[in-house]
Amino acid sequence: MHEISELQSFDGTYENLTSDHKGSEFSSLWNQLILKNEIDMLDFKNAKIRLKAIGRSQIKATWLDRGLEKKSIVLKGKLKGNYFVSQHKRTIIPIPLIYGMIQNNQFQLWLDQDSQLRVDRLQNRWGWIFVFLAGTDNTSNYKYIKVKE
Repeated sequence: MHEISELQSFDGTYENLTSDHKGSEFSSLWNQLILKNEIDMLDFKNAKIRLKAIGRSQIKATWLDRGLEKKSIVLKGKLKGNYFVSQHKRTIIPIPLIYGMIQNNQFQLWLDQDSQLRVDRLQNRWGWIFVFLAGTDNTSNYKYIKVKE
């Protein structure tokens, strides 16, 4: 793992497809960064994702299609150790004594020894109906190759 002291270390353009699960929309870099459980309808196979630090706590992610910017988002988070850790996206649905649900989505970015971008994705949810509890907890790790510029 590279030592990270500033967000600019993540600056660069990366393949949208993970080198681990080629062809899967759900494991695309863009899908990991937007923290949604839906697929973006742009051409994810040919896309490149450019990351650019803006300030001390934000990274701008831009979807590139043949060098043209299609859309962008601002990722908010903090540099913790050698990781950029996103802010939680949390949903809570309470109906007292009957039903409740809590859902949490988060990611962290890091660079491996080959300067390839790595994303750890956390998704967990749990809830209750009357007194029955249920939940899921998923943590995934994906690797994205940096494009030579």
